[in-house]
Parts: sequence; structure tokens; C-alpha cells
Amino acid sequence: MDTRSQHLLFDAVCEHDLTDRDIQLIKDIIERDLTVVNKIEHKFTPHGETIVFILAESHFTLHTYPENKFITLDIYVCNLDVNLQKIVDEISNQISFEKVEQRILPRGKIGTKTRNDNLILVYFVTVLVACCSMLYELLLAQSLSTTMGNTALRYNTTIGLYIAAMGFGALLYKKIIKKSIFEEFVKIELVLSLVGGVAPIMVLLVDYFFNKIAVGSGVSFFSQWIQVPLFTINHFFIVIIGFLSGLELPLLIDMGKFFDKKRGNYVLAYDYLGTLLGAVLFPIFLLPKLHIFTMGYLVSAMNILVALIVVVKLKINIKKYNYLIGIMLFLWISVIIYSTNVNQYIVKQLYFGGQ
Repeated sequence: MDTRSQHLLFDAVCEHDLTDRDIQLIKDIIERDLTVVNKIEHKFTPHGETIVFILAESHFTLHTYPENKFITLDIYVCNLDVNLQKIVDEISNQISFEKVEQRILPRGKIGTKTRNDNLILVYFVTVLVACCSMLYELLLAQSLSTTMGNTALRYNTTIGLYIAAMGFGALLYKKIIKKSIFEEFVKIELVLSLVGGVAPIMVLLVDYFFNKIAVGSGVSFFSQWIQVPLFTINHFFIVIIGFLSGLELPLLIDMGKFFDKKRGNYVLAYDYLGTLLGAVLFPIFLLPKLHIFTMGYLVSAMNILVALIVVVKLKINIKKYNYLIGIMLFLWISVIIYSTNVNQYIVKQLYFGGQ
């Protein structure tokens, strides 16, 4: 018999005073998503109540502390197919919370020998996204070398800024990541795909723009009035990607710990492996065979595929992200298919001035 189960612990402080309507909304969600066999409700004097539902899946309890605007939920289910995160998201969409602390704990593993497929998925995803982030930075370094010259300086500056920005992202992780770690991870993958995919093109666009300014104003392109803002804007893309990667890694570590508290930290080792993979693939296999813009499209499509894998495998049901993933994947695949014509047009307009 499979003894595995799930245990949700959810504490929250509401933005407003707790009402009977709020409690009823929670009960309605539980009764809709789970199978209620019996229920007991007890109201305390002067305020507060405890609600216990006996479920076909196991049990649910709700405690309220109206004077503190505080509620606590405890859901224990033996059915691993139940999406507890979906239940939490439904409640959060109906009731505005000021603060939330939640944990979904795997229970009963010692009673059943099993392989943690979700943890393996997190390891696999970690390798892919670390590889993608490194490829974005190397693409930017190569693009900056082409437009600004001094290859050694561009590569060293790019890697240095990337690592520093990663550290800054990790430092602000707890302040920025407030919602479900899985939802936030998907969101970051979508932003990384967008920024990373267009970054090499933006480098050429910025160079073209400042060339136009230099010609129109009569100021030398190599003067500090042109080079300082040019350098700042171009390297800003490096910082953005590094910062997002700095948020991405702690998210992956938390995802790993979510599925296995003892082995969750192994994510860091797989991140290093993915970084090495990107560093090897770029100069040996990708750069000699593909246009630099095409590489950007491919890596961006990979980020979108990672988001899709996480959404499907971990059963994350967020419609707005599902639509975005579909649209962005379609756009990147279309650009990849017609990459030769797209790249020629971009280079003609931005490098040769439309001639």
C-alpha cells in the first residue's frame, strides 16, 4: 500500500477584518475541490471558530482569530493527485492577505519506497536554465565585442557583471518573491526568454542609435559623451539577465527542498554543471555554426520550453501564463524558422543603415 500523502500548513494575516463571507468562501472551495464526508464547526466566545472537515482524502481544519485578522489552515490528503497549491491559489484570489506563510510537506515516504520524480525534474530544469543563462551572457559578450571591440575586456566585464548581478538578485530574493515559488519561477523564465532573446539585437540597435546621434550632432563617436551612455546601456542588459538568474537559483533550491528537504541543496551542483555545459557549447558547437541572433532565439525558446515543462509536470494551473507560454513559444519558433531572412533584415537596417 502506498503510504505517501501531502500536508498543507497555511498561515495568513488578512488585509481586512475577517468576515463570515471569507470563511464561507474557504469552505466552498474545500467542498468543491475535495470530497467532504462530515464537518464539525465550533464558535468560540467572544470570537473565533474552528472548523473540521472529514474528507474522503483525509481531513481539513480551519482556525480563525478575528481580533488579529489571522487564519490558519491544515489540510492532510492521502491522494497525491490533489493539487494543494491550486487550492491555496484559489483562496488567495478570493481573499486579500497581507502576509502568508505556507508549506506543503510530503508525508509517509518512509512507508513506501519510491523515486522522487519531481526532484529529478528540478535537477534537469536546473541544468537547462543554468546553461541558458550562461549562453545569454556569452552571446552578449560576443555582441559587445563586435560593436565595441576589445574582446578580452568585453568577456571579462560581462562575466564579472553577471556574477555580481546574480549575487544582488539572490540578496533580494526574499523581498521580491512573495507568491508560489512555482508560479514565480515560470514568470522569471518568461521574462528571461524575452530579455535574453532580444539582447544581442538590442546591442546592435543601441550602437546604431548612438552612431546616428554622433553623426547628427557632430560629436565624435569615440568621445566620452557617446561612449559612457553607450557602455552603460549595453551593459545594463547583462545586469538584468544576471539579476534574474540570481532570483532563479534560490527559487530552484526552494523547489528542490519542497520535494526533498535533505537533497534540495543538490540543485547548486546541477546549476554549476549547467553553467559548464553552456560555456562548452558556445565556443565549440554553437558559435561556429549559428548566427549570433539565431542562438538567442534558440536559447529563448529553450527557456519557454522549461516553463512549459514545469507547468505541465507540476500541474500549475494559471491561465494567463499558459496563454503567454503558447504565444511566446509560437513567436520564437516562427522567428527560428525564418531566422535567415529576419537576421539579414536586422543587420541590413541596423548595421548597414538600410542600404
